[in-house]
Amino acid sequence: MAVRRATLADVAAVARLTVAANREAQRDLPALHDDEELSSPELALRLLEDLDDGNLLYVTEREGRIVGFAQVTGLMVGDGGHLVELRRLYVMPEQRRRGAGRQLLELVRQDLAQRPNPPALRAWAPTGSAAAGFLELAEAIAARQRWKVGPGGIAIRGVVYGWTARPADAARGKRAALAK
Repeated sequence: MAVRRATLADVAAVARLTVAANREAQRDLPALHDDEELSSPELALRLLEDLDDGNLLYVTEREGRIVGFAQVTGLMVGDGGHLVELRRLYVMPEQRRRGAGRQLLELVRQDLAQRPNPPALRAWAPTGSAAAGFLELAEAIAARQRWKVGPGGIAIRGVVYGWTARPADAARGKRAALAK
């Protein structure tokens, strides 16, 4: 399995995966989604616009086929400093529990840590969801509760998670704690 930063050539495949991700999210959280489903070409155009706006896109591929992706927003100011948001991390259901999601998240964190002033990474997940469980396993720290409101005006309670330390710093901290 290879994990890397996406290229423009990957956008169409990521758009097709986004259709599947949206359908899955619609099943799990119908209140946050519009009834109108966007097509792959429409999603591809949005992804290209997002990339032009400074968003980052990462992919994981297996046997030459893209099986997952992570999308990160451009740099924002909030919570007392610079931050980016993990907008979406998706791995095809048949490829889950093989480390692809963790590898994508680790690549995002390493990429952000390379910046001169690394921003904090944040993500939102519905309370008690599989996404929240994944973020907790990925050592994200629950920062605060936050509601998201869908097109129908129905609100979903969730949690904002964050990572503050660089991946290498976190690993050193873990080794130091284990050595004690």
